[in-house]
Formats: sequence, C-alpha cells, structure tokens
Amino acid sequence: MGTGPSERRQSPRFAVDLRVEFRHLGRPQDSYADVARDISAGGLFVDTTVALEIGTELALEVTPGPASSPIVFRAIVVRVEEQAGETGSKATTRTRGMALRFVDSPDRNPELARLVGLAQQMQQAHAHANKKR
Repeated sequence: MGTGPSERRQSPRFAVDLRVEFRHLGRPQDSYADVARDISAGGLFVDTTVALEIGTELALEVTPGPASSPIVFRAIVVRVEEQAGETGSKATTRTRGMALRFVDSPDRNPELARLVGLAQQMQQAHAHANKKR
C-alpha cells in the first residue's frame, strides 16, 4: 500500500472553481487573489504563482456568489507545487499552486462547514450537468 496523498487523505476532495483572496498574516500588506481548485474537510488547493514558505499562516476569504456573504477562515501552507518552465530548462520552474491546511476543522468552524458543503454542492451540480450531456 502506498503513502501518497490519495492514500493519506481522510476526507473526500471536491473539485471547485472559486475565487479566493488570501493574505499573509505576518505581512498583512501582502494580499493575493487566485482560484481554489479543490476543497476537502482538511484544506484546499489554490492555483497560484505565489510561493509562500511552508508553515506560513494565511487569512482567506471566499465569496461564493454576488448575494452571498464571504466565508472567512485561516489556513497554513503545507505544500508548494512547481512545474517546469516553458523553456524546457530544469533550472526554470514556476509555482503551480499551494496546498493549504485549515487551521480549524469544519466540525468546529461553521464557516468551514459552509465552504465544504458548498464545494460538495458544486461538484454534485457539475456531475448532474454532465449526466444530461
């Protein structure tokens, strides 16, 4: 049995496409906006070219829609993924995204429970739409 991320995952991951704003807590003037690509009860993956140090704590905000109130929470950088640059050189890489672990759990934080529930609904709606095709 392997020990890759899929074998260690304790909760299902839901594919999403949500705009997320995040701010480095140690440098509040540094804020960014990118797209979350998947969410689970333990954390999320953000497509970004920003590479913060592992262990960095962030304040995040997701606004699910124009009529929805923002979902505010904190997370810690646990992995930074890179990909080879377009030059083909091994020395040229760029950040592809960051894996973030929630500081709280959805069981203890109603905002995170709302975010994970929204992610699950988005994936179910996407699967339903694909069945109709």
